[in-house]
Amino acid sequence: MALTGKISIRKVIQVFLTLVTTTCCIAAMVSASTVEDAKCVKDVEVHIISGKKYHFVEEQKVEDKAINDRHIDVKATPMEKLDLRAMEQVLEADEWIAHAQIYIDNSRILHIFVTQRVPVARLFKQNGSTCYIDNALHTMGLAENFNFYTTVVTNVPELGNDSNSTAAKKQLLHLVHYIQADTFWSAQISQVVMDTNNTFELVPVMGDQKIIFGDTTLMVRKFTNLSAFYKKVLNRIGWDKYECLDLRFNGQVIASPSLPYKGPKDKDSANMNWLIAYVQQETRKDSIFASIDGKLSDFQKPKPMSPVVLMAVPGDKKAPVTAVAGKKDGGKNVKKESSKLNDRKKADDTHRKTDAVHKKQTDKKVTPARKEPEKKAATQKAPVKNNKENTPAKNIKK
Repeated sequence: MALTGKISIRKVIQVFLTLVTTTCCIAAMVSASTVEDAKCVKDVEVHIISGKKYHFVEEQKVEDKAINDRHIDVKATPMEKLDLRAMEQVLEADEWIAHAQIYIDNSRILHIFVTQRVPVARLFKQNGSTCYIDNALHTMGLAENFNFYTTVVTNVPELGNDSNSTAAKKQLLHLVHYIQADTFWSAQISQVVMDTNNTFELVPVMGDQKIIFGDTTLMVRKFTNLSAFYKKVLNRIGWDKYECLDLRFNGQVIASPSLPYKGPKDKDSANMNWLIAYVQQETRKDSIFASIDGKLSDFQKPKPMSPVVLMAVPGDKKAPVTAVAGKKDGGKNVKKESSKLNDRKKADDTHRKTDAVHKKQTDKKVTPARKEPEKKAATQKAPVKNNKENTPAKNIKK
């Protein structure tokens, strides 16, 4: 019995000591926190999340909205009197701030973390107003100090928070995300037109045609068909051949031509008017010079001579050649022609003589020594021929 009593007293003492220690610790912590809360904040730091390239929210404006606009002097106000949750609610009321978190660290620095909204598309409504929309289907107005270039959607009806409006917003974002994810379509599609039936039309950058896209069902297949139509058809016949492309039918691209059709124009041709004018001026100069040369050549051409017919007396080789002119007064022309014929005959005779002399000289060089007596005999006979040819006319008569 005594042993059990001793054990019970020991347990009571342990429990008592534990309670006293815990109470002391809590009291120390409370007193420390009380002393710390009585102190003031040393400094304020603002951190903006979602990238530095977006400037819809600025650090100074965040600090002003959370602290300065509410006339709170954080450096003179004890930390225990600062309502951090109220600050967060004020910041989250801004349409460009998705989430806000504020706390004070051990160094008595007030940290403000702000997550700004990133727009996905810019909407132009039917009533003329414009706004941005983000991935959370939240619409934001235009920022005062920053313009963000993104996909443009026009003819947007008034969209609320009901189920139909939410479904239309989701289809719109689904289409815009696909266009922005593809490098070609993000460069080719300049505008998305939204109809009242939650259908869409695409306005391309290259080409004047209108693309009727329909709704977002089978969206990937529609873009694949359009890409194939670009590569296999428009690259061959021209990008301005058709004025409307309809993608609403499964596996088809229906193209309607524009009437009347005008072929593609070269944009650089407008800058080449000076070259065309210069070429035309040069062709005019060439035509003028050609006409002048033609007139000069007409003056320099000799007058056509009357036709002359040369006739030889048959049977007599040495008979003189007579000429008959086509005109009665062609005697002078006949004499000129006869003199030309005589000159040609004399020239032929001289050429024959020179050829004969040249041939004899070559024969002397080629023939061997055995045939020298024959050459001498030939040379002895040759003067006789020359004498006969050179004898005067008196000896021939005798």
